[in-house]
Amino acid sequence: MSNSQFIGQLKQNNIQINNLKDQFYRTEAHMSAHENRLSEKVDDFMEKQNFDLKMHTQNTENPHHVTKEQVGLSNVLNEEQATKVAFDGHLEDKKNPHSVTKSQVGLSKVDNIQQAAKIDFDAHDADLDRHITKDERSYWNGSDERSKSFLAEHTDNQSNPHKVTAEQVGLGKVDNVKQATKSDFDNHLNDTNVHINKSDRDRWDAAQLSKITKDNGSVLINVSQGVDFQSVTMGQRKTFTFYTAETGINTPPVPTRGMYLYSSSAYGEATAFGNDGSLWRKSLSSGVWSDWINYETEQGSIKRLAAHSDNTDIHVTKDDKDRWNGTVKYANIMLKNGATVGTRTPIYAKWGALLVLRGHVRTDPEIIFGSIPSSMVPAGGTVATVSLSGTGGTANLIIYDNGDLKIKYPDPADSSKLGGYYIDVVVGFQKGDTA
Repeated sequence: MSNSQFIGQLKQNNIQINNLKDQFYRTEAHMSAHENRLSEKVDDFMEKQNFDLKMHTQNTENPHHVTKEQVGLSNVLNEEQATKVAFDGHLEDKKNPHSVTKSQVGLSKVDNIQQAAKIDFDAHDADLDRHITKDERSYWNGSDERSKSFLAEHTDNQSNPHKVTAEQVGLGKVDNVKQATKSDFDNHLNDTNVHINKSDRDRWDAAQLSKITKDNGSVLINVSQGVDFQSVTMGQRKTFTFYTAETGINTPPVPTRGMYLYSSSAYGEATAFGNDGSLWRKSLSSGVWSDWINYETEQGSIKRLAAHSDNTDIHVTKDDKDRWNGTVKYANIMLKNGATVGTRTPIYAKWGALLVLRGHVRTDPEIIFGSIPSSMVPAGGTVATVSLSGTGGTANLIIYDNGDLKIKYPDPADSSKLGGYYIDVVVGFQKGDTA
């Protein structure tokens, strides 16, 4: 192969290689774009699956239509169950609530009569005066004359020797009592005071039959320790009277007696009277119970108001008010050595155990500018900080034991630049006063 052919073949190979690279790059870009689209599709799919799974998990309306047979309750009826209180009441009822008869327990032939005790039976069995022996029976049976005598005596006996009963002659329902005469019976039959008519019966039959108290007039329901008042009320479904112990559940904190007024299973009102004279109310509205609310009586309000009025910890007396509002009397500070009144007259006062100074004074520092009575000054005197007017800043107010007042300022040479001093301070305890 010549050089020209070799070079031509090499160029052709380079072109093919470049074409393959270009095709590779395009294929790679296509695969990358396809991979991105596929990833987005997968993310959308997973997001939708997670959302559907979440909605299914949160669905509490039996999405799989589970049946009572599948949870092992196929024999359970969807009916209202008796409350624990009603069940216990039935369980403790010893008065044959189901009206069981003697036939049902296999004693249909047994009479309701008193039975002899074993000791009485044994005594009767051993009574030889009432029983005959075998020898006596043989003797009597062998004596025809004696038998005839006995037969004649028995035949003539008109005192019911065979103990014939009223039942045996078809009069088992007849009482052995004196009978009324026909006239007495007719008079009774026509007595409208002791008989009712049809309208009376109809009116009484339509009357309310639900008891709100026991037969003796006492409260119907006893909500004792550990019994839930709300559950008892929902179980009664009627108006009734009640007693609540303070240890009951959802009951007032004191023993009470009251009445529950029933409207429906979702509405009702309970009013209770405490043994301590308190009045309580509890409501059922739209199936939701309120708390017990204590309604204060007039006597309770008066007592509480009296206790509040007598509480001297939170009330002030007239003497307190007069002392705080009317006894702070100010007097003017006597100015000296060229001191003058500024924007407010300098004054002083004694307020309880405190010395009160007010006002604005113009004076040079380091001189006695005024004085107050020594009886107003704390023992040994005192120093207070006051504000400067004009240029601003602070200075010290010296109150001497004898009542003299002086301004102490760090730089007296600059005092000409000052507009005065605000002596608004409250200091110390006064001589002779106590805290």
